[in-house]
Amino acid sequence: MVSHMENKALLISVIVCTYNRSSSLKGCLQSLKKQTANKSIYEVIVVDNNSSDNTEEIIKYFTKSRLTIRLVKEKNQGLSFARNRGWKDAKGIYVAYIDDDAIAESEWVEQIAHFLKTHPQVGVFGGPYDRFSPNPLPAWLPENYGTLNLGNKRKLLNTKDDWLSGSNIIFKKAILEQYSGFKTNLGMKGDKILYGEETELLIRLKKMEEAVYYVPNIRVKHLVAERKLSLWWLLKSDYFRNFSISLMNNDRLDLLRGLFYLIKSLFQLPFYLLMLTKDPWKRKLYFGLSNISGSLGRISGSMGNTN
Repeated sequence: MVSHMENKALLISVIVCTYNRSSSLKGCLQSLKKQTANKSIYEVIVVDNNSSDNTEEIIKYFTKSRLTIRLVKEKNQGLSFARNRGWKDAKGIYVAYIDDDAIAESEWVEQIAHFLKTHPQVGVFGGPYDRFSPNPLPAWLPENYGTLNLGNKRKLLNTKDDWLSGSNIIFKKAILEQYSGFKTNLGMKGDKILYGEETELLIRLKKMEEAVYYVPNIRVKHLVAERKLSLWWLLKSDYFRNFSISLMNNDRLDLLRGLFYLIKSLFQLPFYLLMLTKDPWKRKLYFGLSNISGSLGRISGSMGNTN
């Protein structure tokens, strides 16, 4: 076991992967600049994944501050490529990922360091995220949409049921090296929607009996972008989330599962529309169509259809 005190190595490398979101990136970097932790224990690496906006200009602005920040460019398009490039370039013993449209709470790095001090044996951990939006959220949105909260107590995760988010997750760099990081056939690729790269890695780690912890004090806020506030976006997201699950499973039986859930969902749709609850009608419609959309994604993913 390597202690972070040995050789006085840098403790944490914060990785921000970005693609054409300079406006939200600025808010993210501003939150990392305002951390209460001593600046000597962490660095920030921004991995630019072929942005064509003013991302580089935003990064140069922050290099003039006391924040230790490095720009790395990854030409292979895809979030998994960018995340892998981040940990490979990291100088820290631990690698902390945060999305470019997320804002770290002021004690985020300090809470990470505190957990490492009290749990040096843990190699993978993360925390919750809350949502924020510059505009009022529609009343029909699912109540917990855009959030992740696994409770108020620190716990060892059973990854069959509970998952950490790639927007708030920390790995010991040695573990990423050992398991070759993230699978590059998963995760967002430019404007193309795919998910699941961090989940797939967590599944592999759990199979090898690596401990994965949830730490409620390590918190970030994640943007709910305006483009995601439509019924169409939510259904499209459900489709590609299940598509990604099938890619992870790599199991032809997913085709049969998808067909079964599709038939079941079609029969259940009238129930969702007519159920006697006070939920907005549009929310009921979403819950009904979500199962259908997810089933279609599972079927398509099982057939290897990436179009």
